[in-house]
Amino acid sequence: MATFEAQVESITSIAIDGSSVPTQTQLTQYLTDGAKEILNYLPRSKQSLFTTSNDLNSSSSSLTVLGSEIFSVTRDDGTINQPCRVVSPALQGRIRDADDMMAATTTDPAYYVTNNILVVVPSPTNAQNAHVQTLNYPAVAFGDTAIAKFPDDAEYLVVIYACIKAIESAFTSEEDVELYTPILAQLRSDYEKGLQGLL
Repeated sequence: MATFEAQVESITSIAIDGSSVPTQTQLTQYLTDGAKEILNYLPRSKQSLFTTSNDLNSSSSSLTVLGSEIFSVTRDDGTINQPCRVVSPALQGRIRDADDMMAATTTDPAYYVTNNILVVVPSPTNAQNAHVQTLNYPAVAFGDTAIAKFPDDAEYLVVIYACIKAIESAFTSEEDVELYTPILAQLRSDYEKGLQGLL
C-alpha cells in the first residue's frame, strides 16, 4: 500500500519533501490532526472500540491524559473493579478526608483531573490497581501506510483531511490559486460526506 505522503501527492499533485510547501513535517501534523478530528466525530459507542487501557498501581499511581477523552475509571476493591466517580479537583482534599461525607473509599472510589494528570483516590496499589480507559489518539507520520487502533473505513478520510490542509498551505506560495480551487471544493465535499457515513 502507498504511504500517506504518496496518497496526498497523488490527489493534490503537490510534490512534498523536507523543504516543500507543505513540508513532510507539516504533512505529519495534518495527518495526526485529521485522525484526531475523525475520532472525535465518531459517536461515543464507536469511539469505545478505539480506546486504550491504562493500569495504575503503587509504582504508577497517576496518569497523564494529554487531553484524551476519558471513557471509564475503575479501582479494584479486592473483590471487583468498582466504578470511580469523577469529582472537581477543588474537592480533592474532601475525598481524601475519611471524616468527610464525600470521602472516597475502596468501594466508592473517585478520581479527578488537574493539569492533565488523572489521580485516583484511594491511591491504587499493586494488589488493588485502577484501570483507566482513554480514547487513543494516534500519531500518524507521512511515511505510514496504516493507522493502528483506528477505523479502517475512515483512514481515507485522514488522507482527504491532509490533502485539504496541504492545498490550503500551498495557497500561500502558489501564484495560480485557481488551479487548486476546484480540487479543494471537491475534497471538502468528499470529506463531509465521508464523516456523515461514519455515523
